Amino acid sequence: MIEEHRLPILHDHYKETFGHIQSYLKLRDRLFAYLLLTVTVMLFQMYSPTGSTEAISELLTKKLELKTPIDVSFLSSVVWFVLLSLVVRYFQTVVHVERQYDYIHKIEDELSTEYGRKAFTREGKSYLENYPLFSSWAWVLYTIVFPLLLSIVVVTKIVGEIRQSDGITVLLSINAVVALGILLSCSLYALLVHFKK
Repeated sequence: MIEEHRLPILHDHYKETFGHIQSYLKLRDRLFAYLLLTVTVMLFQMYSPTGSTEAISELLTKKLELKTPIDVSFLSSVVWFVLLSLVVRYFQTVVHVERQYDYIHKIEDELSTEYGRKAFTREGKSYLENYPLFSSWAWVLYTIVFPLLLSIVVVTKIVGEIRQSDGITVLLSINAVVALGILLSCSLYALLVHFKK
């Protein structure tokens, strides 16, 4: 009795797991877009430190209907925190998706044995066979180039802030710790993606 229900239960689990992966892929893509937006703000701050913070401060003052403008150094720290939270969540989501793919490959192996190894190979065997060159290039961009460029932006930004400061302040110290957190996240992500067992 249990054996006859095994295949439909496994198939339903496969569909549910694949649906779960799709929702995380959408989240990953949204987080990447937010990351790019935040990095753009940071690059704007690096390119035009005074003009960018004044523009952002003025925009937020109007939108939030504040009576006094927001402090520039505080605004910079907020951007650092936003970037850290997005980096951690983005990498966490990517790693989760990768782990789910490993799991779905195992489910496909079990299901495909019931069909002479010709069915249920969409995400495993069929996907990995004749892997397109462009997909390999995109993988390199997402797993090597993006974390590397992000690290360069973070190091450049924090070094610029240290050089422009009159001395060590609480906000500068916090920004430096956040920058280290981002660099550590990039490093751990690269290790996990490129050297997973």
